[in-house]
Amino acid sequence: MFQVLQDRNRKQAMADAAYWDERAKTRSGFARSVWHAEAFSLAWDQRQRELLRRELGPFEGQRVADVGCGTGRISRFLAGERARVVGYDFSPATVDAARGESEREMQGGGLSFEVADVTSGTLPCDPGSFDLTLTVGCLAVACRDLPALWSCLGAMARATRPGGRVVLLEPIHRSRFVGRVLRASVEDWVREGQAAGLRLEFSKGMGFLPVRLLFSSLDAPSWLVDPAFGAGERLLDAVPAMERAADYHLLTFRRPEA
Repeated sequence: MFQVLQDRNRKQAMADAAYWDERAKTRSGFARSVWHAEAFSLAWDQRQRELLRRELGPFEGQRVADVGCGTGRISRFLAGERARVVGYDFSPATVDAARGESEREMQGGGLSFEVADVTSGTLPCDPGSFDLTLTVGCLAVACRDLPALWSCLGAMARATRPGGRVVLLEPIHRSRFVGRVLRASVEDWVREGQAAGLRLEFSKGMGFLPVRLLFSSLDAPSWLVDPAFGAGERLLDAVPAMERAADYHLLTFRRPEA
């Protein structure tokens, strides 16, 4: 719990690579890139995989950029779905950790990791290199304001082929309490995506916030976490009006055909 409170007080530091370098070097397991509580992180990871597979799959044969890949959790999932994946992150220590945790998946040549900072407004690839460019929990901590978000989305759009998808699964909030570095509404994010030349196709919430706040820092057993987590996700699926109670939002954009 102390670590959670310390992180909350250091939110602005999360926009710097040095924060994630330290995190990669001093933590292990899910605490490197997800939540502090192991059982909750496992349920969260499974839900994100399920959501991405259901809404975006199949991934086989797709060229995918995982922007802000962290220690490679989502990159490995996509590679396991037979996509060809490049993971980008601005933290050198985190990229090293991703390579170390992904040795088996990298052997076939379908997965690689590179140090790159999307907040610079560019990615180290040719325009239109990817069928799918996505970010999971990255831009809300890497961007300090909406112009920075627009710059990142522009870089992701240029990296995506015409007709390809730019997908964001991000903690989007205005609130100081649950917001990360960037505090903005879903409407703000959609507007910046459109300004970057993208067309919104789909929006969906995940991570029922009351459950997340209760269990993400509590070392509760899976027999307690899983039913509560599952009930929250079913509520978000069944009642669209409850999306305001979601911690993360999945925003799927399409880069228009030239």
